[in-house]
Amino acid sequence: MDQPLLETDFSTTDTPSDARILGATHYTSGTEVAGKLVRTIGSNWGRHPLHAEGVVDTSALLTAEDIDRLIDSRTLRVSQLWVCNQGRNLPPSSYMSVGEQPRTRSVGSTADVRRIMTLATEGSPDPIKVAQHVANGASLTLNQVDQYIPNLRAMCEQFEAETHIRAGVILFVTPPSAQAFSLHADPHDIIVMQTHGTKHWEIHPTVWEKQNDPAAQIRRLVMKPGDMLYVPEGTPHVVRTNEDGLSIHQTIQFNVPRYDKVASKILLRAFEQYCQEHDLAAPLPPLRGSGPDVTEQLAPSITDFAEALKDMDLGALVEQHLESALPRQRTLATGRLTAIAAADTVTADTPLRRAVPFTVTVQDDTVHTVFGRRLLSSPPRTEKYLTALAEAEGPFTTDTVSNEMDAASRLLLCQRLVREGALNLA
Repeated sequence: MDQPLLETDFSTTDTPSDARILGATHYTSGTEVAGKLVRTIGSNWGRHPLHAEGVVDTSALLTAEDIDRLIDSRTLRVSQLWVCNQGRNLPPSSYMSVGEQPRTRSVGSTADVRRIMTLATEGSPDPIKVAQHVANGASLTLNQVDQYIPNLRAMCEQFEAETHIRAGVILFVTPPSAQAFSLHADPHDIIVMQTHGTKHWEIHPTVWEKQNDPAAQIRRLVMKPGDMLYVPEGTPHVVRTNEDGLSIHQTIQFNVPRYDKVASKILLRAFEQYCQEHDLAAPLPPLRGSGPDVTEQLAPSITDFAEALKDMDLGALVEQHLESALPRQRTLATGRLTAIAAADTVTADTPLRRAVPFTVTVQDDTVHTVFGRRLLSSPPRTEKYLTALAEAEGPFTTDTVSNEMDAASRLLLCQRLVREGALNLA
C-alpha cells in the first residue's frame, strides 16, 4: 500500500506566459453569467443584434456603491477612468490629481511637462471633481475593469474558455438625459449588461444584415436592469438615457473571428513562408518611376505562389493560426493571502470548489496540473484524483469528489491546491 503523500512530493512553478485556455468550466457567480450569455446569443453570433430581458444576474456585477468605492480608493489611473461630455473626452487634469499638492500652470516650461507626466503616472481620481462632472452631464468610462475586479475577471476567463476569444470589460456610467457619443460603430462585438437605471438604444442593421438581409430595419429598445444586449462588430448604434435617473451598464468587448479575416492571416503566413524559401526578402528600389520594374519582378513570384499554394499544408497553417489566436491564461493575481490562510482550515468535511479551470496531463512519470500560469507537479498516483477535481461540478469535499488515494493524501493535496489558488472554500 502506498504511503501517504508528503509536501515534498509536490512542486509548483510558473508555466510559460503563452499558456492557452483549452477548456471550459464554471467556478464562480461571474462565470455563470458568462456561460448563460454565450448560450443566449446562440445563432445570432456575429450576425444579428439580440436583446434578452432579465437574463443577467446583476449581483455578480458592479453597483453604484462599488463604483463609488473604486473612485474613492484613488487606485484608478488615467488610462482606467475617462470622463466624456457631449462626445468629447475631458482632459484628465480636470478630474485627476496627485496627492494634495497644488497644481502649477507654468505652460510650456519643464515644470509643466513634469506635471503632465506625474499626473499620467501617479494621478488618481478626485471624487468631488468626478461627481461634479457627472452632475454637469458627463459620462464615466471605466476601462479594463476585469483586470482588478475578481468577479468580472472570472466572468471574462469563463467567456474565453467557452469561446476561445479574448475578452475585456468596460463599465459606463451615464447621467440622466445624456448621450455620451453620437451614432457610431465599434470595431468589436459587445455584450451589454444593464445593472442600474434604463437606457434607450437605436441599432442600425449589422454588416452581415446589409449583405444578406436587405429588409433589416432599425431597432429601438430600452435596456432595464438584468437585460442583455448583443451587438456585432461594425453595427452603427446610438445610446441615450432618459430623464428618470443614472444609468450603469457593463460591456464585454471581444472580436468574433470571421472567415475572411482568418483566411487573410493564413494566406499572409503562407506567403511569408514562401518568400523565405524563395529569397524574396531583397529590398525594393526607390518606387518613384520604378513601378513597371517592380511589377515585372513580383508578378511571376505571385503567380508561382498561387501554384505553390496547391502543395502547401494549409491544414497545418490553419492549426498554427488557431493555436496562436487562443487567449492566454490569466495570472492568478487576487486573493493569494486569503488562500494561504484558508488552506490551514481545510478538513475532510470542508466544502470546496474550483477557483479556476485547470488541466491535468502526465509526462515523464509526473502529473502536471496547470491552472492560470502555475504548474503543480505531483506523483503518478495523483492523476485520477486530480482529474476528478478538474471535472467536478459544484461544491465537494476532499472525500466526496473521489475515493482515489488515501484520506490523508486527499486532504494534503486539496490543502495544497487551496494554497495555490486552484481551489477555494465553497
